[in-house]
Amino acid sequence: YTRVKKYRGAKTIAPLDDCVVKRKFGNYFDPIYKIKIFNESVVLKSRRKNSKVKNVLNGKVIFANETALLDKVVIIENNNGIHTIYAHLSKIAPTIRPGKRVRKGYVIGRVENELSFEVTQKNYHIDPLDLIKIN
Repeated sequence: YTRVKKYRGAKTIAPLDDCVVKRKFGNYFDPIYKIKIFNESVVLKSRRKNSKVKNVLNGKVIFANETALLDKVVIIENNNGIHTIYAHLSKIAPTIRPGKRVRKGYVIGRVENELSFEVTQKNYHIDPLDLIKIN
């Protein structure tokens, strides 16, 4: 069970410049397994290969590493208990390491074509599309 909270703040930039939403946040019916799944992230598909991934809010890097399931992941702690999670990165920028403060718009890595982007606040998940503007 996933606890969800509505985001009420101002919208910010998207982590990819030229992208489309491939998979939305929330309940999703998997056509292959015929089960309902809850997506805690959104999948953004870049229209360009090897796209830059940008930090969407000022914050501090708390995790930047390769993981078994999500490839390369960067997690940034932002104000108000918000964490932004960028997963399936093809590269993490060499300047990105835990403890580094990063401003909104700072390039944190690159993605081949799809980025999983997740937003949490304290113990709740937030629909990332409430936070970011997709052009």
